[in-house]
Amino acid sequence: MPVFLRTSNLKFAIRTNDHPPAHVHVLGPDAEAKIDLKSLDIISAAGFSKKDITRIISFLKDKKDILIKAWEEYHED
Repeated sequence: MPVFLRTSNLKFAIRTNDHPPAHVHVLGPDAEAKIDLKSLDIISAAGFSKKDITRIISFLKDKKDILIKAWEEYHED
């Protein structure tokens, strides 16, 4: 699973051959979340606090275009 971004102790990854919708996997120590890249809605999350999720969403707001482009490159038909 390619890691596209890192910040502090978080990794932001996109799995190749994954299913729609376009989403990013956020990996932290003992925590993982899956976030829809277009809406920035949380698809699933475990181990992150509400504060962590707020920080992650805020970080992704500026990076979502880059990640959507990467998703589309990995998942073109």
